[in-house]
Amino acid sequence: MRTSKKLLLTALIIGVVGAIAGIGTFSAFSSTTSNSGNSFAAGTVVISDNDSGTAMYNVTNAKPGDSSTSCITVTYTGSLAANVRLYTGSSIGSLGSHLTLTITQGTGTVAFGSSCTNFTPDGSGSQIYNGTLSNFATTYSGFAGGLALTNAGGSASWATNDARVYKFQITLPSSDTTGAGLNTGSHSFTWEAQNT
Repeated sequence: MRTSKKLLLTALIIGVVGAIAGIGTFSAFSSTTSNSGNSFAAGTVVISDNDSGTAMYNVTNAKPGDSSTSCITVTYTGSLAANVRLYTGSSIGSLGSHLTLTITQGTGTVAFGSSCTNFTPDGSGSQIYNGTLSNFATTYSGFAGGLALTNAGGSASWATNDARVYKFQITLPSSDTTGAGLNTGSHSFTWEAQNT
């Protein structure tokens, strides 16, 4: 080979090797930015009462004029504002149309049960229901049609730690002469909260 061809071939080889080496060491200017600390947490809707799983009333062998009174405290501890409603999802036996149910709302530090010591009814409007037990069950049978309840400030929107005391009185009127032998069957009252 001639010297000029050798030089040209050598230059070509050096060029190829240099190009390969250049690719391996190539670098560029860069810049970054970030947005940290992102999170997403759902709120809560929590309602409870102080009944410890015990019935408000369990009356047997009642006669005209007998009644039962019980108080229950309902507390909202959810983080979201919520509407609270009272209803019964239970069917009521035939004695329900003979029984008068009165529900009064108020405040106070009241133990669950029949004493209702320290119960303070609200001013006017404290009696939120007065009618037959059957009518209550028919009228207020689920959240959508439930009895709307207010917090102690009179707002329909309950906030964390709002609490209300409800006094239930159920009576077989002294004038009733046709309820003998009838019963209501087991039934429940439900307080439900849904966020607003």
